Amino acid sequence: MNRVAVTSVLALLIPACALAEVAPVAADEAADWLRHVVPLPRQVELTGALELPRSTVRVVPVDDGSPTTRSAGNELRRAVGEPDGTPRATIRLVLGGSRARPLADLPSPEQAYRIISRAGGRELLVIALQPPGLYYGALTLAQLVDARASRDTLVLPVLTVADWPDMPDRGLWGSDTFLEVEWMARRKLNLIEQISWLHVTSDGRGEARLKPGREPMVELAPSLAMRPAPVVLHLEQLSRKGLFEAFPQLRARGGQEGAICYSQPEFVGVLADWLVALGTLPGVQTVDVWMAENLHGEGGCRCEGCRDEDRSALEARTIVAGWRRARERLPDLGLRVMTSEETERSNALVLAELPPEVGLSYYHSLLTYTLMKRPMVPPLIAQAARERWVAVVPLVSVGPQPFTGAQFMHARMTEFVAKGVSGLIGYATPRVKYARFNVEAAAEWSWNASGRTPQEFALSWAVRQGLSRPELFAQWTEALGPVAWHVYGSAWPAGMRRSNPGPVSELLRKGALPELGHVLWGIYPAPWGDIRSAEQLQADLQAATRALALAADLGEPQFLYESRVVHGYIEALAALHELKSMAPEGRVVPADHPAAAHQFGRYIAALQRSAEALPRWAREVDPAEGADFAGREVALLDELIAAMRATAADMGVPL
Repeated sequence: MNRVAVTSVLALLIPACALAEVAPVAADEAADWLRHVVPLPRQVELTGALELPRSTVRVVPVDDGSPTTRSAGNELRRAVGEPDGTPRATIRLVLGGSRARPLADLPSPEQAYRIISRAGGRELLVIALQPPGLYYGALTLAQLVDARASRDTLVLPVLTVADWPDMPDRGLWGSDTFLEVEWMARRKLNLIEQISWLHVTSDGRGEARLKPGREPMVELAPSLAMRPAPVVLHLEQLSRKGLFEAFPQLRARGGQEGAICYSQPEFVGVLADWLVALGTLPGVQTVDVWMAENLHGEGGCRCEGCRDEDRSALEARTIVAGWRRARERLPDLGLRVMTSEETERSNALVLAELPPEVGLSYYHSLLTYTLMKRPMVPPLIAQAARERWVAVVPLVSVGPQPFTGAQFMHARMTEFVAKGVSGLIGYATPRVKYARFNVEAAAEWSWNASGRTPQEFALSWAVRQGLSRPELFAQWTEALGPVAWHVYGSAWPAGMRRSNPGPVSELLRKGALPELGHVLWGIYPAPWGDIRSAEQLQADLQAATRALALAADLGEPQFLYESRVVHGYIEALAALHELKSMAPEGRVVPADHPAAAHQFGRYIAALQRSAEALPRWAREVDPAEGADFAGREVALLDELIAAMRATAADMGVPL
């Protein structure tokens, strides 16, 4: 755990007399107490505790007119309550001034804060330069107070804290994030993005607003130190927005459906209208424009004005022109531009078109929407991150599938921080609730990448969730998390929906199953691209078996069902690998039929166990909708089972 003493420049020293009425707190007790805090502060020294009647502690807020400052005071009042007599201890919020001045030298100073105990532990100062830092300091202190509070008693920590984030912008886009604003804010996530409603009127004016129900991202999020960023959808997906009806000349000549002819000037004005409409929403400082996707390589406009230009460079130039026109009306409006598969070969040209103050969001549906166990940020993007604001748009979940992936999230976030990435724009699908552990882990390590280890984070999460045996939960995550990462990093079983490499039952019948560790064209890892050897496969199966036993001992149904799902997936792969060795050319010799029948049966039974456990896990997470979301995944497993039965019959192996 990161417990570096606060540097002398911050002068965070507790006077000796402050310990007179304070109960000392040993290091192991302090560690236990700090497990209630997320993210772990970067520099914290917790040495004592002062127990007082709840009615004797008061909060002294500061009022600068900022909703975020008011939220800081409200958070501490919620934790402490209102005094009904003479206060014996005070929590004082301090915004600006000499005590906050040292924070100006820290990264992201607007989010940095200090907490200092004084007067024998009877005064706690939460100090920040700006409202977001004050809110984050209040969150940290409130978590510590909540951890040991009872109905009538409060235990105030005696401590010094200096804290600031590694990554300035940390958040999610899409799904139901607009319903999770408070949950996200309490974990110091500060970025939320949603695709906007867009339209072009018959006379050519661009109209834009939030989609219905998304209002909390602008009405509530800014008061909780969150930055809403509305999104202009991928620019080839505007066919039903009225754009081509108002401006038929903008429809591309050739290329993919929906592509825009950027040699015509009208789109600049439409985009400017959209940016202005979205930029005037409450709390919005920046709008994100998503560049065209083109997974099937159909390209853009091939008219005389476009065909000799790089399509992505021309598109980036057009976006910047629209933004500059928008800034004639909104001078402070910020812009981010998101890449895509189409731009991957041209990202250097895209970057050259973007002014330094324009941010870049790195996305590629096959390279960032993957759980493969390999670095995600390529050298070009890492270099750009040292020169401008750059975010990464990764998956933090695997759909309606169970994945308690501490090791996965730790690897992703520490890579991003090490490469100087400024923003996390994660995607948690289909709902945030299905990925709460992973999202909270992303919040942890995007704030403090050198703090907790994956096991320490899992232990702290279990403490915050009130699990009865947090140490056992941490052991369970250490056993199952790497296995699940290997499985989902191999796009198993979801990769069977793609034509590449094709259904494993057909590949087995053709003798065309790839070797372990093979990733087709470097982008399609199914069925076992993240499993590099037979030894690793067997070690994963043993670890998953151990996780089953740990989950049964833990006594939490959600994690037991998760274990059964993942165990079924890895055992099915183990059986498939045995079948590959028996049928290298797509046939099984009669002498091996009994052994092959055993492996076919093992594969089928394993996926049947996963199919049975998956909706049960989903109902534990979400009793209302869980089974519905899991239904599509169960249907895929049923298809895989039926296909393998047919393959066994075709190969002459009776089951």
